[in-house]
Amino acid sequence: MRNRKKLKKHVVTAITAAKRIFDHNLGDERTAYRMSQTHGVCRNVLQKAFKEEYGVGIRDYRLRVRMEKSKAMLAEGKDAKEVSITLRYSNPSAFNNAFKKYWKVTPKEMFDFTEGDSFCA
Repeated sequence: MRNRKKLKKHVVTAITAAKRIFDHNLGDERTAYRMSQTHGVCRNVLQKAFKEEYGVGIRDYRLRVRMEKSKAMLAEGKDAKEVSITLRYSNPSAFNNAFKKYWKVTPKEMFDFTEGDSFCA
């Protein structure tokens, strides 16, 4: 068990609520600032506690969750435009750019292969 400062109850409530929102509402645009206001916690405290508890900052966590979901949706056969709308990107190009930056390949490159290929994403 790591030695860390015990978080106050309202801070734990705030980071738990934030994680739940980000996990279940993938396109949710709530910022750390808005989340902190909702739960009465300083934004910096919320961000620091979230990173301490989950090992990654809020922005990076949200991106990871969205990119994992986008990858799963594309693997199910959904097209990039549909994924971008579902995940509330401003447009398909913004989604494609974010996907390429995160995965180092475009959605098409990741999932456009012939049956004989043994590409593992």
